[in-house]
Amino acid sequence: MSLQPGLILHNRYRIESTLGQGGMGAVYKASDTNLGVPVAVKENLFTTEEYARQFRREATILASLRHPNLPRVTDHFVIEGEGQYLVMDFIDGGDLRHRLERSGPVGEAEALPLFLEICDALIYLHSRTAAILHRDIKPGNIKITPDGRAILVDFGLAKVADSSGSTATGAKAMTPGFSPPEQYGTGRTDPRTDVYSLGATMYTALSACVPEDSLERAMGRAQLTPLRKRVPEISSGTAKAIEKALAVRPEERYQTAAEFASALSSSSGASRPTVVRNYPYLERTMASPRKTAPVKPLAEGPRPRRRWVTGLVAGLAVFLVIVGAAFAGPEIKARLAAMLAATPVTPTLADMIPPTAAEPSLTPTTGFAVIVPDQTPGAGDTPTVPSDLGATPSPTYPPTAALTPTGGGLGQVAFASNRDGLPQIYLINLDGTGLFQVTDLQDGACQSSWSPDGTQLVFTSPCPGNQDRYPGSSLWVINADRSGLRALPTAPGGDFDPAWGPDGVRIAFTSLRDGYPQIYVMNADGSGVQSLSDNHAYDAQPAWSPMGNQLLFTRVTATVAIWIMTDQGQAQETLSRSGDRESTHPDWSSDGQVIIFDRRMGGIPRLLATLFSDRGLNEAQVCPQGQRSVQPMAEPDWSIDGKWIVFETWPTGLTHDIGIISSSCTNFTLLTEDVARDFDAAWRP
Repeated sequence: MSLQPGLILHNRYRIESTLGQGGMGAVYKASDTNLGVPVAVKENLFTTEEYARQFRREATILASLRHPNLPRVTDHFVIEGEGQYLVMDFIDGGDLRHRLERSGPVGEAEALPLFLEICDALIYLHSRTAAILHRDIKPGNIKITPDGRAILVDFGLAKVADSSGSTATGAKAMTPGFSPPEQYGTGRTDPRTDVYSLGATMYTALSACVPEDSLERAMGRAQLTPLRKRVPEISSGTAKAIEKALAVRPEERYQTAAEFASALSSSSGASRPTVVRNYPYLERTMASPRKTAPVKPLAEGPRPRRRWVTGLVAGLAVFLVIVGAAFAGPEIKARLAAMLAATPVTPTLADMIPPTAAEPSLTPTTGFAVIVPDQTPGAGDTPTVPSDLGATPSPTYPPTAALTPTGGGLGQVAFASNRDGLPQIYLINLDGTGLFQVTDLQDGACQSSWSPDGTQLVFTSPCPGNQDRYPGSSLWVINADRSGLRALPTAPGGDFDPAWGPDGVRIAFTSLRDGYPQIYVMNADGSGVQSLSDNHAYDAQPAWSPMGNQLLFTRVTATVAIWIMTDQGQAQETLSRSGDRESTHPDWSSDGQVIIFDRRMGGIPRLLATLFSDRGLNEAQVCPQGQRSVQPMAEPDWSIDGKWIVFETWPTGLTHDIGIISSSCTNFTLLTEDVARDFDAAWRP
């Protein structure tokens, strides 16, 4: 329960407002009634000893620090049965992440003085008798004061080394794109870890792009995009310094924050700042350099790079084998083992289908192929797959919508269109007839998702147009016949991307209530709001598994990729292998076996599919040949029986319409052909 404004906490601190809300508690602006000064109160609501210990560690670390670019702790106390509280100086201003979202990249002349201040703070931290590593440097943890100074905040993941060199390790976590490889798993972290994260934060600040993830680069699956390729006007000296800080191998980075700061100070982009800066520890270090003992590499021996990278590859291989054994049938297990031992090849969609997959039967009443689930014992361990997915001929199209429901539903698709001004939600039959306007909201409506029984829609409003985010929006529910319109409870920021769960009870959605996109879930009546994201990245576009126990979603880190997690937000892992291409808008086949999504290829979205059991190791274009291979296909939605796909397309580039195609890539037709923009198609159950 949040602390309410006006509450006097601990007989001293009057709560004024909530500055931020997260899964572990909240941060409040308050007034110290004894001293009459504003303070920030950080709250920890977790009662487990591990979280309590982590919170106490942060308090102890911060209480001992005195640096102009670090927060100062003034109090720490525990209220039994309620929580732990940390009181620190209130730092006015927003963080760098919000600055980037609001205004885009930071100019080099503005950025360098700010980051030299952070370097100075790191020199101070790393040179303490018991060195302090921050281990979570990223834009959201750098506050910019109204007078233009940078403050490094949030020491929840900090680590302290004692005089013997051993470490007291706090929570082990990483932020994709900002954490170096050694921070994944059980790697040893040291001051070079903070150097990497600061370099990644600078890269992001100057380009408004997160650098490619370090582990992907270490595995050879991605390469760092040169900074000047993203922002040509940045000086070569600054770009080279940042790229060296982002070296995958720790021994190839700057070994200290002082070395990094020195390189930045000497770059041609380091002009005289308009704000008078004070770098006491940086100036002291540069004026009187000390000889320091070399930092031991992470891997010892004559070929540290080979042993280190080989270890990562071996560990990933073991992990993939375990995952394959847990989720795949015998045929897929054998293929997975073969892939780990052989040179990968580009698969086709037909190659991804196990030989024992059940053949679809024809339903006499409709003439359409549907999947008959395997009823034998243990069938749930190896779901069947449509054997016609990209292989065999599909049934004749179009059907008669009123008599022959395609896809196992009512033969209708909901979509958004701005044909009457602002977008509204419409229904259309699969033969293009029966256009019916469902919503008529003053602020527009889009992003509809059906309830499992096909009687209601949840959607996003306000909707000014087809876009990725909807700040200030909320979720609404309406019956398919236009009755029963109601708004679901919301919070400041904006809720969008609704996905109605197969249980009919829960709705997953994206929310900006944390300041950036995160996945939440709530009951259809608006109760039981729960955050599923881990606050480490930008998450959006949730899609439920058929059983309702897992969610696909899009995560923005170094790349835009498809991820998967449980319906409780656990076991988060990458599913798509995007490289530097965006993979978005996932959808799950009704048997849980195949996942479809779109990916930008040459700037044009294509549809790709992967077996769930392959965990993204095999991906194939849904329509690899013919006219469909060059046609834009975006934001797919699979029919109930897995036989049809509805999607957005613009074949001529003149209009933006809704198309439908059989999963074998034949019998394509346009459901809508209008000069308006039609988007956000959703197949009615």
